[in-house]
Amino acid sequence: MTGMTLNELKETMLIHSEIEFSYRGEMYDFQKDPAEGSRTKISVWRCGDNPECVYSITIADGEPFVDDLINANIFPDGKSIVEGESDIDVEFFT
Repeated sequence: MTGMTLNELKETMLIHSEIEFSYRGEMYDFQKDPAEGSRTKISVWRCGDNPECVYSITIADGEPFVDDLINANIFPDGKSIVEGESDIDVEFFT
């Protein structure tokens, strides 16, 4: 992974609401948005001409989600963030 380590990415997911990263040349956008009540919607989108949501979950505020997300098979080749770590470039976060 370039741009940060896997542990730094996990921390960034907890703190920030958006992270842009690429995997093998394709852009992805992690988003954390308020949902109904005290809930948060976590999603990852594959960007491009036809954006596609590759991961989505709504959780209670403060509920753990990072380990499930980084181990979910979100990439087209069936890999997770953990498995594809060497091919990920974190480019932006807010």
